Amino acid sequence: MTATAPPSRQPAIRPQPGGAAATGVGDAALLVGTRVMLWLGVQLVLAGLLVLGGGAAIGQALDAAAAWWMVYGALVDLGTLGVIVWLLRRGGRAYRSLLGPSAAAWQVAVGALGVLAASVPAMALGAEVNAAVYPDAAPPMFAVVDLPPAASAFSVLVMPLLAELAEPVAYLGVILPRLEQRLGRPWLAAAVVVAVWAAEHSVFPLLSSGDGLDLGFAAYRVVSVLPFLATWTAAYYALGRRLLPIMAARWVLNGGTALALALDLAG
Repeated sequence: MTATAPPSRQPAIRPQPGGAAATGVGDAALLVGTRVMLWLGVQLVLAGLLVLGGGAAIGQALDAAAAWWMVYGALVDLGTLGVIVWLLRRGGRAYRSLLGPSAAAWQVAVGALGVLAASVPAMALGAEVNAAVYPDAAPPMFAVVDLPPAASAFSVLVMPLLAELAEPVAYLGVILPRLEQRLGRPWLAAAVVVAVWAAEHSVFPLLSSGDGLDLGFAAYRVVSVLPFLATWTAAYYALGRRLLPIMAARWVLNGGTALALALDLAG
Protein backbone atom coordinates (compact mmCIF):
# COMPACT_ATOMS: atom_id res chain seq x y z
CA MET A 1 0.00 0.00 0.00
CA THR A 2 1.56 3.28 -1.07
CA ALA A 3 1.25 6.25 1.26
CA THR A 4 0.22 9.46 -0.35
CA ALA A 5 0.54 12.92 1.06
CA PRO A 6 -2.78 14.60 1.88
CA PRO A 7 -3.69 17.38 -0.50
CA SER A 8 -2.73 20.81 0.74
CA ARG A 9 -5.56 23.06 1.81
CA GLN A 10 -6.53 25.70 -0.67
CA PRO A 11 -7.09 29.25 0.56
CA ALA A 12 -10.72 30.21 1.09
CA ILE A 13 -10.26 33.24 -1.14
CA ARG A 14 -8.30 32.85 -4.34
CA PRO A 15 -6.99 36.13 -5.70
CA GLN A 16 -8.07 36.62 -9.29
CA PRO A 17 -5.78 37.77 -12.09
CA GLY A 18 -5.08 41.48 -12.15
CA GLY A 19 -7.67 42.34 -14.79
CA ALA A 20 -10.49 40.41 -13.09
CA ALA A 21 -9.62 41.89 -9.70
CA ALA A 22 -9.60 45.37 -11.15
CA THR A 23 -13.00 44.74 -12.71
CA GLY A 24 -14.34 43.56 -9.34
CA VAL A 25 -13.17 46.73 -7.62
CA GLY A 26 -14.62 48.76 -10.47
CA ASP A 27 -18.01 47.08 -9.96
CA ALA A 28 -17.86 47.89 -6.24
CA ALA A 29 -16.96 51.51 -6.94
CA LEU A 30 -19.79 51.77 -9.47
CA LEU A 31 -22.36 50.59 -6.93
CA VAL A 32 -21.12 52.88 -4.17
CA GLY A 33 -20.84 55.82 -6.54
CA THR A 34 -24.35 55.21 -7.88
CA ARG A 35 -25.87 55.24 -4.42
CA VAL A 36 -23.99 58.33 -3.24
CA MET A 37 -24.68 60.32 -6.41
CA LEU A 38 -28.37 59.41 -6.34
CA TRP A 39 -28.75 60.39 -2.69
CA LEU A 40 -27.08 63.72 -3.42
CA GLY A 41 -28.58 64.28 -6.85
CA VAL A 42 -32.23 63.65 -6.02
CA GLN A 43 -32.19 65.88 -2.94
CA LEU A 44 -30.34 68.67 -4.74
CA VAL A 45 -32.74 68.53 -7.70
CA LEU A 46 -35.73 68.75 -5.36
CA ALA A 47 -34.12 71.64 -3.47
CA GLY A 48 -33.33 73.39 -6.75
CA LEU A 49 -36.94 73.11 -7.89
CA LEU A 50 -38.09 74.60 -4.60
CA VAL A 51 -35.66 77.50 -4.99
CA LEU A 52 -36.76 78.17 -8.57
CA GLY A 53 -40.45 77.71 -7.92
CA GLY A 54 -40.95 79.38 -4.58
CA GLY A 55 -37.99 81.65 -4.08
CA ALA A 56 -36.93 79.77 -0.96
CA ALA A 57 -33.43 80.19 0.41
CA ILE A 58 -31.03 77.41 -0.47
CA GLY A 59 -30.75 76.17 3.11
CA GLN A 60 -34.51 76.15 3.61
CA ALA A 61 -35.03 74.34 0.31
CA LEU A 62 -32.41 71.74 1.21
CA ASP A 63 -34.10 71.01 4.54
CA ALA A 64 -37.55 70.94 2.91
CA ALA A 65 -36.33 68.39 0.38
CA ALA A 66 -34.72 66.36 3.17
CA ALA A 67 -38.17 65.90 4.73
CA TRP A 68 -38.91 63.50 1.88
CA TRP A 69 -35.76 61.34 2.15
CA MET A 70 -37.72 58.27 3.26
CA VAL A 71 -39.69 58.54 0.00
CA TYR A 72 -37.09 59.57 -2.58
CA GLY A 73 -34.78 56.89 -1.18
CA ALA A 74 -36.85 54.56 -3.36
CA LEU A 75 -35.17 56.11 -6.41
CA VAL A 76 -31.77 55.38 -4.87
CA ASP A 77 -32.67 51.75 -4.31
CA LEU A 78 -34.20 51.36 -7.76
CA GLY A 79 -31.02 52.79 -9.28
CA THR A 80 -28.97 50.38 -7.16
CA LEU A 81 -31.07 47.44 -8.32
CA GLY A 82 -30.58 48.57 -11.91
CA VAL A 83 -26.80 48.47 -11.53
CA ILE A 84 -26.95 45.09 -9.77
CA VAL A 85 -29.09 43.61 -12.56
CA TRP A 86 -26.70 45.00 -15.19
CA LEU A 87 -23.71 43.46 -13.41
CA LEU A 88 -25.52 40.13 -13.08
CA ARG A 89 -26.45 40.02 -16.76
CA ARG A 90 -22.89 40.86 -17.73
CA GLY A 91 -21.66 37.96 -15.61
CA GLY A 92 -24.45 35.55 -16.55
CA ARG A 93 -25.69 35.20 -12.98
CA ALA A 94 -29.05 35.39 -11.23
CA TYR A 95 -30.09 37.72 -8.41
CA ARG A 96 -30.72 34.66 -6.21
CA SER A 97 -27.02 33.79 -6.39
CA LEU A 98 -26.21 36.91 -4.36
CA LEU A 99 -28.33 35.79 -1.42
CA GLY A 100 -26.18 32.85 -0.41
CA PRO A 101 -27.05 29.17 0.18
CA SER A 102 -30.72 28.28 0.18
CA ALA A 103 -32.59 27.87 3.45
CA ALA A 104 -36.10 26.88 4.49
CA ALA A 105 -38.51 29.60 5.55
CA TRP A 106 -38.25 28.59 9.20
CA GLN A 107 -34.45 28.80 9.03
CA VAL A 108 -34.68 32.30 7.59
CA ALA A 109 -37.11 33.28 10.37
CA VAL A 110 -34.88 31.85 13.10
CA GLY A 111 -31.86 33.53 11.54
CA ALA A 112 -33.71 36.85 11.42
CA LEU A 113 -34.58 36.55 15.09
CA GLY A 114 -30.92 35.90 15.80
CA VAL A 115 -29.90 38.98 13.82
CA LEU A 116 -32.46 41.08 15.71
CA ALA A 117 -31.12 39.78 19.02
CA ALA A 118 -27.54 40.49 17.94
CA SER A 119 -28.63 44.02 16.99
CA VAL A 120 -29.80 44.87 20.52
CA PRO A 121 -26.35 46.06 21.69
CA ALA A 122 -26.13 48.25 18.57
CA MET A 123 -29.54 49.71 19.41
CA ALA A 124 -28.42 50.42 22.97
CA LEU A 125 -25.21 52.05 21.76
CA GLY A 126 -27.16 54.04 19.18
CA ALA A 127 -29.50 55.28 21.91
CA GLU A 128 -26.49 56.43 23.94
CA VAL A 129 -25.09 58.28 20.92
CA ASN A 130 -28.47 59.92 20.30
CA ALA A 131 -28.74 60.97 23.93
CA ALA A 132 -25.24 62.44 23.88
CA VAL A 133 -25.62 64.38 20.63
CA TYR A 134 -29.36 65.21 20.64
CA PRO A 135 -30.42 64.85 24.29
CA ASP A 136 -33.66 66.83 24.08
CA ALA A 137 -34.93 66.03 20.59
CA ALA A 138 -35.32 63.30 18.02
CA PRO A 139 -32.32 62.93 15.69
CA PRO A 140 -32.65 65.35 12.76
CA MET A 141 -33.10 62.66 10.08
CA PHE A 142 -36.32 61.69 11.92
CA ALA A 143 -37.36 65.12 13.17
CA VAL A 144 -37.16 66.56 9.65
CA VAL A 145 -39.59 64.01 8.17
CA ASP A 146 -42.98 65.62 7.52
CA LEU A 147 -45.03 63.70 4.98
CA PRO A 148 -48.66 63.63 3.88
CA PRO A 149 -50.57 60.38 4.57
CA ALA A 150 -50.01 58.83 1.13
CA ALA A 151 -46.26 59.44 1.29
CA SER A 152 -46.14 58.10 4.85
CA ALA A 153 -47.88 54.92 3.69
CA PHE A 154 -45.32 54.59 0.89
CA SER A 155 -42.47 54.99 3.38
CA VAL A 156 -43.91 52.17 5.49
CA LEU A 157 -45.11 49.71 2.85
CA VAL A 158 -42.74 50.16 -0.10
CA MET A 159 -39.53 51.90 0.92
CA PRO A 160 -38.34 49.31 3.51
CA LEU A 161 -38.87 46.47 1.02
CA LEU A 162 -36.93 48.23 -1.74
CA ALA A 163 -34.18 49.09 0.72
CA GLU A 164 -33.69 45.43 1.65
CA LEU A 165 -33.71 44.26 -1.95
CA ALA A 166 -30.98 46.76 -2.81
CA GLU A 167 -28.79 48.03 0.04
CA PRO A 168 -27.56 44.89 1.89
CA VAL A 169 -27.42 42.97 -1.40
CA ALA A 170 -25.19 45.67 -2.87
CA TYR A 171 -22.78 45.84 0.06
CA LEU A 172 -22.73 42.24 1.28
CA GLY A 173 -23.77 40.32 -1.83
CA VAL A 174 -21.77 42.24 -4.45
CA ILE A 175 -19.17 44.61 -2.99
CA LEU A 176 -17.86 42.43 -0.15
CA PRO A 177 -17.05 39.34 -2.28
CA ARG A 178 -15.26 41.50 -4.86
CA LEU A 179 -13.15 43.16 -2.18
CA GLU A 180 -12.36 39.74 -0.69
CA GLN A 181 -11.06 38.64 -4.07
CA ARG A 182 -9.02 41.81 -4.45
CA LEU A 183 -7.61 42.04 -0.91
CA GLY A 184 -7.34 38.33 -0.13
CA ARG A 185 -8.30 38.94 3.52
CA PRO A 186 -12.00 38.68 4.40
CA TRP A 187 -11.60 40.62 7.65
CA LEU A 188 -9.97 43.53 5.82
CA ALA A 189 -12.61 43.49 3.08
CA ALA A 190 -15.34 43.47 5.75
CA ALA A 191 -13.76 46.43 7.54
CA VAL A 192 -13.61 48.41 4.29
CA VAL A 193 -17.23 47.58 3.48
CA VAL A 194 -18.45 48.67 6.91
CA ALA A 195 -16.48 51.93 6.69
CA VAL A 196 -17.73 52.77 3.19
CA TRP A 197 -21.29 51.71 4.01
CA ALA A 198 -21.28 53.97 7.06
CA ALA A 199 -19.78 56.86 5.09
CA GLU A 200 -22.66 56.64 2.60
CA HIS A 201 -25.06 57.54 5.42
CA SER A 202 -23.40 60.94 5.79
CA VAL A 203 -25.09 62.18 2.62
CA PHE A 204 -28.70 61.26 3.37
CA PRO A 205 -30.23 63.51 4.12
CA LEU A 206 -28.12 66.64 3.74
CA LEU A 207 -29.12 69.33 6.23
CA SER A 208 -28.17 72.98 6.42
CA SER A 209 -26.53 74.79 9.30
CA GLY A 210 -26.12 78.53 9.08
CA ASP A 211 -24.64 79.34 5.70
CA GLY A 212 -23.39 75.82 5.00
CA LEU A 213 -24.00 72.12 5.52
CA ASP A 214 -24.49 70.56 8.93
CA LEU A 215 -21.25 68.57 9.02
CA GLY A 216 -21.80 67.64 12.66
CA PHE A 217 -24.98 65.84 11.70
CA ALA A 218 -23.17 64.07 8.85
CA ALA A 219 -20.53 62.84 11.31
CA TYR A 220 -23.23 61.74 13.74
CA ARG A 221 -24.90 59.72 10.99
CA VAL A 222 -21.69 57.80 10.32
CA VAL A 223 -20.99 57.08 13.99
CA SER A 224 -24.57 56.09 14.82
CA VAL A 225 -24.85 53.45 12.10
CA LEU A 226 -21.42 51.86 12.52
CA PRO A 227 -22.50 49.39 15.27
CA PHE A 228 -25.44 48.19 13.17
CA LEU A 229 -23.42 47.73 9.99
CA ALA A 230 -20.63 45.92 11.83
CA THR A 231 -23.20 43.62 13.46
CA TRP A 232 -24.93 42.78 10.19
CA THR A 233 -21.65 42.17 8.39
CA ALA A 234 -20.51 39.81 11.16
CA ALA A 235 -23.90 38.07 10.99
CA TYR A 236 -23.41 37.58 7.25
CA TYR A 237 -20.35 35.44 7.96
CA ALA A 238 -21.91 33.74 10.99
CA LEU A 239 -24.93 32.69 8.91
CA GLY A 240 -22.79 31.10 6.22
CA ARG A 241 -23.12 34.09 3.87
CA ARG A 242 -26.90 33.90 3.88
CA LEU A 243 -28.41 37.31 3.27
CA LEU A 244 -32.13 36.60 3.64
CA PRO A 245 -32.14 36.53 7.49
CA ILE A 246 -30.29 39.86 7.56
CA MET A 247 -32.66 41.37 5.00
CA ALA A 248 -35.67 40.18 7.00
CA ALA A 249 -34.31 41.58 10.27
CA ARG A 250 -33.47 44.90 8.66
CA TRP A 251 -36.95 45.05 7.13
CA VAL A 252 -38.46 44.72 10.61
CA LEU A 253 -36.21 47.47 12.00
CA ASN A 254 -36.58 49.88 9.10
CA GLY A 255 -40.28 49.21 8.67
CA GLY A 256 -40.85 49.71 12.38
CA THR A 257 -38.98 53.02 12.27
CA ALA A 258 -41.01 54.21 9.29
CA LEU A 259 -44.25 53.18 11.00
CA ALA A 260 -43.28 55.01 14.18
CA LEU A 261 -42.60 58.16 12.15
CA ALA A 262 -45.86 57.81 10.22
CA LEU A 263 -47.78 57.52 13.51
CA ASP A 264 -45.76 60.37 15.06
CA LEU A 265 -44.40 58.06 17.75
CA ALA A 266 -40.71 58.80 17.26
CA GLY A 267 -39.69 61.67 19.42
